[in-house]
Amino acid sequence: MSHRLAPRIALALGALIACLAGPALAAPTGNLLANPGFEEGMAGHPWMPAGWDTSASEDPTAFFGRDTTVVHGGRYAVSVANVSSLVPRWHNWSQGIVVGPEMWNKDVVLSVWTRNNGVQGRGYVLLQAYRDSVGKMMRLWKVSRDTALVRLGYQMTTDPFAYLGAKREYFSDTETDWVHRQVRVFIPPSTDLIIARCGLFGTGQVQIDDVSLTAEPALPPPALPVGVNLLQDPGFEGNGDAWEYSLPPYDEMRCDRDTTVVHSGKASLRFTGGMIGMVKTRAGVAQVIGNRGLAGKRVRLSGWIKCDSLLSMAYIKLYCTTLERDENVGAPQQIGNTTPWTWMQLEMDVPKGAYQVWAWLLYNAPSEGRVYFDDASLEVVGPALGSPPTGTPATPPVKPGSARKPGPKGTATP
Repeated sequence: MSHRLAPRIALALGALIACLAGPALAAPTGNLLANPGFEEGMAGHPWMPAGWDTSASEDPTAFFGRDTTVVHGGRYAVSVANVSSLVPRWHNWSQGIVVGPEMWNKDVVLSVWTRNNGVQGRGYVLLQAYRDSVGKMMRLWKVSRDTALVRLGYQMTTDPFAYLGAKREYFSDTETDWVHRQVRVFIPPSTDLIIARCGLFGTGQVQIDDVSLTAEPALPPPALPVGVNLLQDPGFEGNGDAWEYSLPPYDEMRCDRDTTVVHSGKASLRFTGGMIGMVKTRAGVAQVIGNRGLAGKRVRLSGWIKCDSLLSMAYIKLYCTTLERDENVGAPQQIGNTTPWTWMQLEMDVPKGAYQVWAWLLYNAPSEGRVYFDDASLEVVGPALGSPPTGTPATPPVKPGSARKPGPKGTATP
């Protein structure tokens, strides 16, 4: 036997033995979560509930707790609190569940009772489905992710991690009594890890109790009428809870609803700050459409972007999640510096076998300056055309009866 093959075979045998000797995979019926009411404490720890974990953070301003002061059911509830928004972070309680083929092609439903206390930001519940052999084995082996990477023969750059499904519900009310929240995710084939999270973005406190995670027969995907905007709150007129905000953890990165600079309506979304960071990365706003009926359709994303002294580039993007990889195409147009409201559009075919589509309005951070987003749209054009993606036409469409006059290429006069 080649001395080069022996270590790989040993690793593969070790992984197989660990799978056979490790904890059983979650059953597809009943509550899949351990300690769902936080009643059982972790052995040797003064307050941590068994079966749960907290997000890693070096911020001394974030606090996690388990107590009997305010509960929904039983004796205990947990909470997450934060008193600083200098660095944007999503603080959360979480539990990961290793799953197998018995869960594929089902819907998984996460139900949580939450209570807001002085929230200035957004509480959330989040359900995620991954194909993540490293994350799976670190749980079975009870080791760190770095150790699991080494044992499996991977490096960070070769980690075969795939994000196959997600659904998040935000809630931004400052004060609430106990409220029932629920999110549902379809579990594609090859999923081996599901993570349930409950947490807080911003300041204040969110209390959490009586969590359940159940598998159910998959619901048929919702209908996708042609020419109808699939995005919720597309003009940012609401409280923003329909949108995902992507903010790298750089000092003073901010995303705010702006009522002074708008393309139409009463509000837009403004990104500022974060002028220093280790790497260039994307920041912006997105919605994920978890509808497998989008596979094989032609879709169109459009939106309006305005830049004020922005020393990077802003643009729009579509990402389609398949079992093999995320598929996307290059941005059709990029703008920066000081640019008036500019309309951008991108059309592409959603590949067969896609399970979700991410619609993004974004820019490259860190960067000085400001960028504004408004009036986004994602719609089905029809069946896939089998043709290359198309970018922004010469002029944006003007609705019949609109008072807006077309401006120069890619712009409009409000």
